[in-house]
Amino acid sequence: MTSLPNYAVPAGEFVAEWMEDHAVNAAELARRLGVSRKHVSELLRGKASLSHETALGLERVTGIPARIWNQYESLYREDLARLGAEQALVDQHEEAKAFPLRYLRTYSYITADTKDRVGTVSQLLKLLGVASLQAWNTTWKSDAVAYRKSLRGRDDCIDLAVWLTLGERAVRWNELNAYNETQLRDILPSLRALTRDDPSTCVDNLVAKLASVGVALTFVPEVPGLGVYGATRWLGQHPIVQLSLRGKADDQVWFTLFHEIGHVLLHAHNGLYLNTDRDHAEDEANQFAADTLIPPEHAERMPRGRNIQAVRAFAEEIGVAPGIVLGRIHRETGDYAWGHQLKRRFEFQAEPQRE
Repeated sequence: MTSLPNYAVPAGEFVAEWMEDHAVNAAELARRLGVSRKHVSELLRGKASLSHETALGLERVTGIPARIWNQYESLYREDLARLGAEQALVDQHEEAKAFPLRYLRTYSYITADTKDRVGTVSQLLKLLGVASLQAWNTTWKSDAVAYRKSLRGRDDCIDLAVWLTLGERAVRWNELNAYNETQLRDILPSLRALTRDDPSTCVDNLVAKLASVGVALTFVPEVPGLGVYGATRWLGQHPIVQLSLRGKADDQVWFTLFHEIGHVLLHAHNGLYLNTDRDHAEDEANQFAADTLIPPEHAERMPRGRNIQAVRAFAEEIGVAPGIVLGRIHRETGDYAWGHQLKRRFEFQAEPQRE
């Protein structure tokens, strides 16, 4: 990639070169152009811009087309603006340190070196979709989007906002059908059946099934310290379900998914639902997930002792992954010290960042 110069050359320097080559001094050039000597002096030093009229005059005086002189001027102004913008980025670097830069570098959302202040801030702003960090602050403090209002005043506002923003960037909006609640309820059994598939191959199918009923599903690694397994909010007419794969075990991931689907089906469309909250909506979503994965009519027959074969047989009977049954037994008995070979893990697959 060609690096840009860290300087700006005024159009006047090219005028001065022509003057030197043709033994024309400033006074004579001023007379030929029909302008003041002061104006020529300021033009040569870059203090005065080279107007289109002056470019046409130079075309007649020098024989060099006006478009060439205009290009010199345009490049000079562009370079000046770029250099000013780079300084503005440097000035924002201290503020940028409040963002989870190490996390963003770990997952290649930011590729600029830690010493590259301009690149770091530039990539952060592009990621956030704003022109400056001041604009970001204004967006999150004054934006009318309902779920963003709930973040104001939270100690983890910046980390959480970054995580949610990454989720929104990952949505394939053009692949979403209109949201349809009836159809979402209809596909719950097929979503539940996917729990038996290999975690490494079922994700695309899962995303596609939800997209077909208008639900956006995204996976974004958790920001360290957030403790978030999942989140649900609405943007426009679409719900976004976002999972962090925290813990990565299949029982936790599937429970979180159906928990978030519970929010979509049961709760208002104007809030942000986080598993870290402790309220009635979270309790309802937990119950929805538990009852969907292991319906109440089967739950009372679920094995309780340390019997792996019984877990496998019960899971096969009700059509879910054994890890889901095991996870439920663990939570209900408090005995977590067995059966972990039944659980499978979800892993993030590296994907190229979309512009």
